[in-house]
Amino acid sequence: MFKLLRYYSVASLIAILATAVLLIWFYRQVAIQGIVQLAERSNMNLAQIAMDPIKPALLEFLGTAADLRPGSASLPLPTELAGSIKILMQDRFIVKIKIYNRQGVVAFSTKPAEVGTDRSDNQGVIAAMHGGVGNALVYRDTFNSFDGVTETDNLMQTYLPVRDGPADPIQGVFELYADVNNLVHQTERTEFIIMAGAILILSALYAVLIVIVRRANYIIELQQRTIRERTETLEILSAHMLKSEELHKKKIAFELHEGLAQTLSAAKLLVENGQNHRVCNAAVAAECVGSIIPVLQEAIQEVRTIATDLWPSSLDDLGLLPTINWFCREFEQRHPGIRVEKQISLQERDIPTPLKVILYRIIVSVLDDMAQYTNTGRVHLALWLDDNALVLLIDDTATEARDTTVTALTHLKPQLRAGFDRMEELATLSGGAFTASRHSDGGMTLRAAWHR
Repeated sequence: MFKLLRYYSVASLIAILATAVLLIWFYRQVAIQGIVQLAERSNMNLAQIAMDPIKPALLEFLGTAADLRPGSASLPLPTELAGSIKILMQDRFIVKIKIYNRQGVVAFSTKPAEVGTDRSDNQGVIAAMHGGVGNALVYRDTFNSFDGVTETDNLMQTYLPVRDGPADPIQGVFELYADVNNLVHQTERTEFIIMAGAILILSALYAVLIVIVRRANYIIELQQRTIRERTETLEILSAHMLKSEELHKKKIAFELHEGLAQTLSAAKLLVENGQNHRVCNAAVAAECVGSIIPVLQEAIQEVRTIATDLWPSSLDDLGLLPTINWFCREFEQRHPGIRVEKQISLQERDIPTPLKVILYRIIVSVLDDMAQYTNTGRVHLALWLDDNALVLLIDDTATEARDTTVTALTHLKPQLRAGFDRMEELATLSGGAFTASRHSDGGMTLRAAWHR
């Protein structure tokens, strides 16, 4: 059996976790782009501001270092340039400064070990040598794509071309490393807050979804249980219907064999006796014919009774309501001690045609059964419309006991339940709902309803 709650809880948990991971990854990418754009702008302005005051001394130094080769020793900085760089390094945001000559060799670095290193293949240096500006964000413990080294701080590298004027040739490259730890840490804190908030929100969503699915699963199980119970009921009713049909056929066969056949046999004997006494006088012949007529009338009545039991012609000719009135009169004649109280508050047109014969069969079977055990001398029969539903009620409860507590119908003798089973069978198979209850005084209330 398919476990909806288990399947959905696992699937939704996986989906929510995947969503949380994607959201965090998406925010991280957006945050990195924001850091890069902000750091590039601020660092480029910082580098430009730092380079402009020292540009004359810087150009002078690059002139002396123009022929510096890889592996060469460092050259002394002009006093003015050394003092300016020392002042710049006092700024806590500036971590390192490098100066490259036209060959891409490090002519000066605040880390002396890097002097004489060939960086002609550095993309930032190449970009600056072509008149552009190179920028790269270096995260802590991540690989620096420009320098090919691992940094210990979150840095922004900016490469600026060094030249006397916009139209003059480029003499070298000025590189500035700026510390962006604060910006990165702030972004990481924001990322953590967003991650925690997303997890809380998604967890709340997951809990709400589980509650909804649990409720839906309960409703589905309830519906499935109802369907199973209804299916079992229909199977039982179908078996009862088949049994009832066979019993009805057996009854008709018995009536035809023991009733009509015997009557016709008696008529046949009378006719044969008349033939044997055809020589008798007219008085004897008239007596023979007179004895045949009541027998034939009895046979005709038996045929009519059987035909009415199979299908009352008044249903087609007059309708259900006149047929009910006729049957109630016939019932009271057959059972003089029982009076049928009718309360019918609808018109013939209010009754769907397919339900007419169903209602008639129910009324006949129930009244015939009630006639066997009722002790109140009355049967209440009601038929009405209630909120677009057609309701049939048959009750034999004593008037003074109608307000007593009712209990479930469970203690009737099997022979007294035939008509009630027939009512339940017909009501259920025709799309209606059947209920029955037994009162403390022994009376019964049977109710069937069909939604139109």
